Amino acid sequence: MIDKEDSKIITFKLGGMNFEYDEWKNQYNIEMHGISFEQAARVFFDYDRIEFYDEEHSKDEDRYDTIGDLSAGTANIFVKDTTTIGNVGAFIGEVNDVLFVVYTERVQVDKNGKNIDVTRLISARAATNFERGLYYGKR
Repeated sequence: MIDKEDSKIITFKLGGMNFEYDEWKNQYNIEMHGISFEQAARVFFDYDRIEFYDEEHSKDEDRYDTIGDLSAGTANIFVKDTTTIGNVGAFIGEVNDVLFVVYTERVQVDKNGKNIDVTRLISARAATNFERGLYYGKR
């Protein structure tokens, strides 16, 4: 694992959206929850996802929680390389795994001076049974 002090901001584009995350935080998230931020970004393409403003954790910046499935892509989700907690894409035509993702919205200025919206991924994990109930009960 990289040192926290040596961590870099990683940016990537998925489906026309701009994302960023802290490299060390991503590796920590993979170790703790078995989910990379690049995998987790797929919840933003679940148009039925639910979102909440996270008032408790929004002292320094506005944070949001979203609960959505990964049906827009495939991902193998492992915890500590031993226990599979999800195999997204294995159930073609079925609802895929549901994640709980914490993020914030930022604006960056590109080299031409144009503002670009960026979603900064902060945390991602499998949704709890309660959160899955919220997700499936929304309809």
